[in-house]
Amino acid sequence: MPESTSAEIIPFPTRALAAEAAYRVAPAQVEPTEAEARLSRALAGLNEAVTAQRAAVAAWKSSLSDLSTATGRLGASLRSYNDSLGQLDARVNTLRAESQKLESWADDVLAREG
Repeated sequence: MPESTSAEIIPFPTRALAAEAAYRVAPAQVEPTEAEARLSRALAGLNEAVTAQRAAVAAWKSSLSDLSTATGRLGASLRSYNDSLGQLDARVNTLRAESQKLESWADDVLAREG
């Protein structure tokens, strides 16, 4: 049976060919509509707000770091102060015990002389 050639095979365009065709047939740029301009302004404002928010979060994190450092130093200072108070308490208790001994000795001396 003889082969019949009743159809012509057309190759499917590849992406590169489709992109080239779109580039060649790109419509002329038109002025954006009022809605598109408003959207563009809103997106630009949103982008600025996000950028400012990122800066604020970075500043907040830096402040938290500074606060953590300051509270660490304060904690160390308070522990040192507490240790000093503990030492002072021990010295006061020693002096109190010595003064009670001295008072008792003085009372004994006065009782013997008196």
